[in-house]
Amino acid sequence: MVFAARQPDREQMIGNWGHRMIAAGVDYNDFLTTVGRVKVYWEDWCREWCKTAAMHEGFALEHEKRGHMISAAEAYFQAALGYHYACLHFIWDHAQYIPAHEKRVALFAKAAPYLDPPAVPHTVPFGDLRMPGYLRLPPGVARPPVVIMVSGTDSTKEEHNSMETVFLRRGMATFSYDGPGQGETWFHAAMPVDFERSTAAVVDYLETLPQIDGKRVGLYGQSLGGYLAPRAAAYDQRVKACVASGGSYDRTFMLKHLEDPSQRGRHEQLYKTTEWAEIERIIRASTMEGMAKNIRCPLMIVHGTKDFVPMEHSERLIREVQGPTELFVMEGGRHCSTNMSYRWRPHSGDFMARYLDAR
Repeated sequence: MVFAARQPDREQMIGNWGHRMIAAGVDYNDFLTTVGRVKVYWEDWCREWCKTAAMHEGFALEHEKRGHMISAAEAYFQAALGYHYACLHFIWDHAQYIPAHEKRVALFAKAAPYLDPPAVPHTVPFGDLRMPGYLRLPPGVARPPVVIMVSGTDSTKEEHNSMETVFLRRGMATFSYDGPGQGETWFHAAMPVDFERSTAAVVDYLETLPQIDGKRVGLYGQSLGGYLAPRAAAYDQRVKACVASGGSYDRTFMLKHLEDPSQRGRHEQLYKTTEWAEIERIIRASTMEGMAKNIRCPLMIVHGTKDFVPMEHSERLIREVQGPTELFVMEGGRHCSTNMSYRWRPHSGDFMARYLDAR
């Protein structure tokens, strides 16, 4: 059954989601062509992006038959991105969502060994849950520091390649994972209020790996991840630096946005409940109040002046933390400033490299 929700207009699709998708590596021509085929969003979006993804999957198979694995991997990666964004905001129609999700996971796994540098699969134990992730190592660097990529509401480990490159080129390893309620783990667990425990489990795991320096750990997150990453830094003093983009101080401002059925549907999926009282309880409990003062590591926050998350959220967090801070304001930046990635991404990478003592 397709969820009955307000139709987003084309400006919303292009202005808000397009910047995010292109910044993550979606080909601009693919974006224009595919969005051009979308006539009725809730009916067409997933189907049309799956068509584009399937096109790239076909290219990958052709390259693979010829033994051209680098070309095949590039096409598999584009296919995985296409299937990933086919899932974007499309969680209410599982007949379409689940096959697209499965393709995203399978095709990224085919591309992973041929990325530059390769993405190596790992599994992190977290209670009864097994959280899948990918570790990437910067070439020529012995025991580098590592940046954990913390995903947001509908982000997954397969989305972070372009941001990982920012850290990898500066001598840092990256680890992207699906925490509770995200990507592959959604089938087994909802996102908890204390999501930071999963990030601490990742740090525990990384400390056991001889190829990285598990004592030099940073966190990066955007959107909901931009809230979750500072919260994890407050919880775990092993974190040496944190960068957050488009995050919030607390999640209560989202309650008014949940009047939109599409936003409410996303949160019902994230928290695996349709009970409004339970969703409201979780959101009201999701706050940095009483926790912000525990952040002692260097913290950089990126915030756009056109982000729907109010600027005062970042300003309050900056005031309350105990460590060095930097608020990088992007004039005209939309949500997470993905429309201006060329400005803040290098600065974020340099900030992280400086405090993780990357070489």
